[in-house]
Amino acid sequence: MNFYAKRVKDLQALLKDAKIDALVVARPLETAFLTGFSMDGYIMLISRSDAWAFMPKMLLEQFNSKAPFIKAASCDNTLEAVISKIKEHKFKKAAFEPETETYLRGQFWAKNGCLEKKGFIASLRLIKEGEEITALRRSCRVAVEALRRIKPGLKTGRTELSVARELEDLMQAKGAKGPSFNLIIGFGPDSALPHHESSERKLKDNEAVLIDFGCVYGGYCSDMTRTFFHGRPTAEFLKVHAIVAAAQKAGVKAVKAGVKARLVDKTCRDYIADAGYGQYFIHGTGHGVGLEIHEAPTLNTKSEETLKAGMAVTVEPGIYLSGRFGVRIEDSVLVKKNGCEILTCE
Repeated sequence: MNFYAKRVKDLQALLKDAKIDALVVARPLETAFLTGFSMDGYIMLISRSDAWAFMPKMLLEQFNSKAPFIKAASCDNTLEAVISKIKEHKFKKAAFEPETETYLRGQFWAKNGCLEKKGFIASLRLIKEGEEITALRRSCRVAVEALRRIKPGLKTGRTELSVARELEDLMQAKGAKGPSFNLIIGFGPDSALPHHESSERKLKDNEAVLIDFGCVYGGYCSDMTRTFFHGRPTAEFLKVHAIVAAAQKAGVKAVKAGVKARLVDKTCRDYIADAGYGQYFIHGTGHGVGLEIHEAPTLNTKSEETLKAGMAVTVEPGIYLSGRFGVRIEDSVLVKKNGCEILTCE
């Protein structure tokens, strides 16, 4: 069976279990996930046994070549076409996912009798398989290769933004569509800001360099962070870096199917706290990564999820000393039955 056709079948099974007659799918991220056709402008309706797509005529030929397993039709008004199909088949429990909808479109579905039901497609996206894993591996490999290329060129006087731009160029030259988020390049005190905005600040002798970056390849995101020292590292930097590296290694070792996500966070957090730097670890340990740079599951103190084989997550503890430097080390990993595969391994 076609990879995307299988996803539609899996979604239909979820609808049946939830006793939902049909689901409206409108956001391009989800429609592309189900069909492989990534253009904007069409809306899907998935029932327990059928699947339709409504779109402008100009998209019809391309869509049919990509997703012949979907019943596609051209129309002037895609929203009205969906409602018409719901009425035609007398679906009493048609639904939409509010977390993926715009406010106005959500209001339209609700006014036409559709129910708000969360999490159907998100649950399918949790577990990566087949082509998804291949794309994730390649996305991470492209990022690793770009980092290897750029490190020798990190000279005194370079700006944070120039490094960000070169990283983007290097990743795109390797086939990436673009960066997976606004790259974070932090020199010196800027490295102590977890979500620093890369600036025109120039690299000085003897200061920390934090590089948090990734790319989109085949629709899938990579995410990794490395921190090192430009010049002669201070004793304090070496100490903090060693603590974060050991905490991150312990966190990665804790990742495997069946483990509570918050346990991975606790593993990293306890190590850093025992070393006397607990108050300087000021964010969660990680997050899911896939079609979006931040997706389920979360790895923090409040996480309720249990890790399952096929999930892709980050492990990224850090210590941030305001006004001086910060250290974060991050890998994207693929959860497996008895451990994990480090996707961003150098």
